[in-house]
Amino acid sequence: MLSGKNTLSTAVALAMLLGVPSFASAAEDNTSSSQTVQRSEYKFPQVNTPKGLAKYSLAIYGFDNNSMFTCRKSPVITLSKKNIIEDIEINPAGINLMVLSHDAKKPQVTLYDLNHADTELFKFNNKKIGTPTAILYTPDARATIVATETGIHIFEGKKFQEIASIPLPFKVTGMLMSNNGYYLAVTDGSKVAVYNFEEKKLRKDWDFGVSVNDMVFNDDNTEFAVVTDDGVLNIYDTRNFLIKKTIDELGNALSCAYNFDGKYIAVATSPNIITIINLLDDSDRDFVDVPDGEMSEILFIPDSRKNTLLSYNSAKAINAKRMSKLEPYYAKLISDEVNLRMEEWMKMMPGETMEEYRARVTDESRARQRKLFEEEISTNLAGDPLSMAEVSLGKYDRSNSILAVGFTNMPTIYIPVPEEKVTTFTSADALEFKDVRYGVMENDNFEIIYAKIFNRNDGETYIYDNLDRKPLAFMDGDDNVVSIEIIQQQQMEEMRLQEIKQKVIEEAKMQNVISDHTNITVDSRVVSDFNANGEKILNYVVKFSYEVEPDFSVHEDFAPGKYHVEESGAAKSMLSIVKQAFENDLSQYVKDGKKLNVKIYGTADGSPIVRGIPYDGAYGDFDNEPVYQNGQLSGISVNTKDGIKQNEQLAFIRATGVKDYLEKNVDNLKNMKSDYNYYITVSEGKGGEFRRITTEFTFIDAF
Repeated sequence: MLSGKNTLSTAVALAMLLGVPSFASAAEDNTSSSQTVQRSEYKFPQVNTPKGLAKYSLAIYGFDNNSMFTCRKSPVITLSKKNIIEDIEINPAGINLMVLSHDAKKPQVTLYDLNHADTELFKFNNKKIGTPTAILYTPDARATIVATETGIHIFEGKKFQEIASIPLPFKVTGMLMSNNGYYLAVTDGSKVAVYNFEEKKLRKDWDFGVSVNDMVFNDDNTEFAVVTDDGVLNIYDTRNFLIKKTIDELGNALSCAYNFDGKYIAVATSPNIITIINLLDDSDRDFVDVPDGEMSEILFIPDSRKNTLLSYNSAKAINAKRMSKLEPYYAKLISDEVNLRMEEWMKMMPGETMEEYRARVTDESRARQRKLFEEEISTNLAGDPLSMAEVSLGKYDRSNSILAVGFTNMPTIYIPVPEEKVTTFTSADALEFKDVRYGVMENDNFEIIYAKIFNRNDGETYIYDNLDRKPLAFMDGDDNVVSIEIIQQQQMEEMRLQEIKQKVIEEAKMQNVISDHTNITVDSRVVSDFNANGEKILNYVVKFSYEVEPDFSVHEDFAPGKYHVEESGAAKSMLSIVKQAFENDLSQYVKDGKKLNVKIYGTADGSPIVRGIPYDGAYGDFDNEPVYQNGQLSGISVNTKDGIKQNEQLAFIRATGVKDYLEKNVDNLKNMKSDYNYYITVSEGKGGEFRRITTEFTFIDAF
């Protein structure tokens, strides 16, 4: 593996090098230099029928009894004919893969290099752990899990030393973990058990009495789905693991997969048919035909343009189909945007006193403002459904003096019309709609919630007003509401943080470390969440960042090729604020044994590294350290021998310097359960303004 090169950008390059369609190129055919044609379906013929699929980043792999291969048929591993593959898992960071296989003697688990064919890295010792039956990586790539006849064994992800174990609930033949690492689901083929993975404690178990064909968590970890071979799909709420929805008559129910926003689920109902179900309206279905048959596994994957593709195996082929008919999850989009706007609205305004803030932000004003944001965002997102609707006049209700107006694509509305005016409503063509506002319903379709309807026949304007309808609280409910008292506490603490920031900045300016051309920002918020036991908690998030004006960045921030925190006046000043805040005003949240999630963002500009940058080993050597780049987990390596040759490595080392500073200088952080994650970015632009670091601290269950 190239040192420091296993990032998202290079994952695509490696995929193409190995013959793996990353769907960056497979998503389009260049028919000429001036015309690009997007395909909707892709079929990659194989020598044998894949019995399973595996994915990393934008690449899809298949495997049969004795080999694993790319879509272009390039071999990744090839075992002897006597050694039969039971399962394959690819490390979420793309640094290796794990194979469960068996020969005439016994099952075994072996790790291979994903990017170098047939390169064996490690083999688990059956004498120590027992006979393996199932394998899994944790989503953060930091641990490897092997179920055996003696228990569920958990190993750290580099030297594979056992760090924990879970007693067997039954013989485990399949395992799955939620994206947030909260839940470990295991099955023996008919029973299923879900554990709180952190506490290694059983949350829920079921005995379905029939074969469990597949199980899956949705992307936001709020649902857990199980399909059984009697054609039943059961969906559970992960807060309590109680049944949320059951859909039956799904044929063989061979496999299932959530799309990325969780609005749809795909179920392989037979070897020839995939059924796409709208979970908000399960009568809304679409079907994908698989003429070749022998389909047994399905996966949703993105292409490089973030389009949704459905990948599946079939007779001697790996396939992918563009799912252009899937509509966005409008309610979720609206809710997310409303939450972002409410975060800004809830902040104290410049110059606003606490008394003024308390008068402005109340439970009533907050609910009112949220409703206004929802109406505005819903209306903008809806577009203009009226232009595509056929409008018709319905019945007139004399007892309530309302006239029904129907639409082919939205629910009927009822407008107040005096009885003496009803006769002027002769045709829907005479109606003109103005100032139309839309809301989204629980089935995720839009409806009109307000409109002025001008009747050309009598020159009158009639008002339809349903603004007091049920708001979007059906998405969030009371569970995501943070009390005004907590918000006010957080705002007072942010005021003190700003005072600390100003004091540190003034001292740094006096010492000529930074100038007025460096702007340091401190931001905080309270976020409602749930822990792995389904209990509501409140997390306290504090973010520290800075920007330096381009002409001054080389003097006040990192110079080209520099990575020590001390070499950036802006970074050093920002971290000084962190230190003072955590040792003083935020010390009440820095408690021994409490969980703290730390996100460190390191950046580098696009200036090429020509001869390499020596690395002095100040922060240690790193071998395939899991990092996030552009949202994709990957592995990165940096050592003193090879130095820094790629901008990704430089951005990473800048981020590790922050962790080093915190561990050495902020004493009261040492006894917290701190989880550090690195997010690296390499900008296409060149210059000092693209070299900086940002830190975000989430105190779990802080209040």
